[in-house]
Amino acid sequence: MSRFYDAIENARALAPMDSRTLAEPPRLPGQVTASDLPMLRLWQGVEAKLADHPRRVIQIVPCGEGEHDPAVAVRLARLAGRTMGGGVLLLNQIESEDRMDDDGQVALGPLPGRHGRALNPHLLAAYWQHLAERADLIILDTPPVLSSPLAQALAPTVDGVILVVEAERTRTEVARAAQQALTMAGATILGVVLNKRRYHVPKRVYERL
Repeated sequence: MSRFYDAIENARALAPMDSRTLAEPPRLPGQVTASDLPMLRLWQGVEAKLADHPRRVIQIVPCGEGEHDPAVAVRLARLAGRTMGGGVLLLNQIESEDRMDDDGQVALGPLPGRHGRALNPHLLAAYWQHLAERADLIILDTPPVLSSPLAQALAPTVDGVILVVEAERTRTEVARAAQQALTMAGATILGVVLNKRRYHVPKRVYERL
């Protein structure tokens, strides 16, 4: 796992730590369950779209203010880590630069530019390439695209973006504006996640549809 620690140490140099840290996210079960299927399909779609890419750097970004849910990126990272047998690096708001998740398949480190530092696209491209030599998949968990210059700055430098839409909260015009902002920034949108879906009939009925 030393290659992960090396990658995270480089991430720390780009983004100094602050006192904020994520609460411990819920673990996925050892086997894929019906509730994991939407995320599994998303990951399979991402793999297919990035099959010919020499590197795989993915950004997970919500639409608007107050919609950020770190569990989305964590679930995708852990599911990908299980299917790939490890090799996943998740960059988010964690405080520790050398933390591994409980399964030992996902390394966690800080996002670059979290403190308002200017981000040079050319330097970022080189930085992603450097991390890609140490991890098979890099996932960025960023703030909302419509309220964060950081999210918009990172989007065109990664290989693909997954837009997170919160069920029954994100308005259609907000989701459309977020998509347009990413497109205008030069980002490649790989897919959309419908988060916090509420089941108005028994969940098992939805799972059979």
